[in-house]
Amino acid sequence: MGGFLQNERLTIRRFAPGDLADFLAYQGDPAVRRHLPGEPMTSAQATGYLAAQAALDDGARDAWHGFAVELADEKRVIGDLGVWLPARPAKTGDVGFQFHPGFHGRGYAREAMQAFLPYAFETFALKTVTATCHPANSASWGLMERLGMHRVEEAETHVRYALARSGARPVPLRSAGLQP
Repeated sequence: MGGFLQNERLTIRRFAPGDLADFLAYQGDPAVRRHLPGEPMTSAQATGYLAAQAALDDGARDAWHGFAVELADEKRVIGDLGVWLPARPAKTGDVGFQFHPGFHGRGYAREAMQAFLPYAFETFALKTVTATCHPANSASWGLMERLGMHRVEEAETHVRYALARSGARPVPLRSAGLQP
């Protein structure tokens, strides 16, 4: 499987081809999509995406680095998170997350992001992470604020948050790296 971040409830790991059914179950859900641009992935698109993410090198730039969030006891993918790493500026990444609506409100997204942010800062040598969402998506921007992110931009179509590396709070977890 490669490496992972894990605590008692969650495992954060690279996607695998076997995640397709779980991924499609939430990725196309209208409750998940309502604040996201674009259309849900087709099964063929999702298959290609999962394969590409499973093989992506940590050093890849101008690339989205997506990771599955799995319930540790059920081995079921309930969401995902990741970071866009632009070529320039190389020390900034843009994070994002999406979770199956059946698992909203249980602290999974916060728990996963609290584990992932220190990993992202360290692994990708980032100084700052940003995150953007639609202003009506109060659950997402509320999570960003609970993570210690600060609102740095507000527009009719989006709000943007940022967090400096010094603001990332480590959380207890086991790490075996997230190499494919």
